[in-house]
Amino acid sequence: MAGYVCFGPTPMAFGTWDLYWLATHPVFRGRGVGGSLVVAMETELRQYGARLVRVETSHLESYGAAHRFYQRHGYPEVARLPNFYQPGDDLVIMLKTL
Repeated sequence: MAGYVCFGPTPMAFGTWDLYWLATHPVFRGRGVGGSLVVAMETELRQYGARLVRVETSHLESYGAAHRFYQRHGYPEVARLPNFYQPGDDLVIMLKTL
């Protein structure tokens, strides 16, 4: 398996979906697998009438590559909740309008 994407509708929100997990096998990183999975997910979500896709992640530098990936794919940071996960570890919310 080269990669995996898991997403689902956001409870109590009309047309909003959450991208829960996106993973690429280390051997396939940097080869477009993650981007292809995101495009396939967005294509499917448009068929369901999705308006928004939300990603939640940590702000720690160890998640920097993920942040850059999502930003390149049209998911800017729209909110940050300080100390959400633990002191010094903010929750970052990234959002794309489809």
